[in-house]
Amino acid sequence: MFDYQFLIEVLVGGLLSGVMYSLVAIGFVVIYKTSGVLNFAQGAMLLFAALTFVSLVERGVALPLALLATLAWSRSVSRSSARCCGRWSTSRRSPCSWRRWGCPM
Repeated sequence: MFDYQFLIEVLVGGLLSGVMYSLVAIGFVVIYKTSGVLNFAQGAMLLFAALTFVSLVERGVALPLALLATLAWSRSVSRSSARCCGRWSTSRRSPCSWRRWGCPM
């Protein structure tokens, strides 16, 4: 006998995986188009935010408050890392800059 519930679970799981992949791809495109640098750090920032949220929830913080705290903390970490490292990595003096080696990225 055919299990329709399993089919729906597999379809929803596949669609959600596809949505996540498309969001990551859109993130790569937006970052590359705005800064001219191919940045793979967004995965690390997402993992940092997810682990922060889970640790807050495990400590008994309410879900809405944990979500707001995670968003605020992630924003402050991303802004500080952008100020500290973002401008330096896109300059010509940076050893990791693609422009330094003549690549048109």
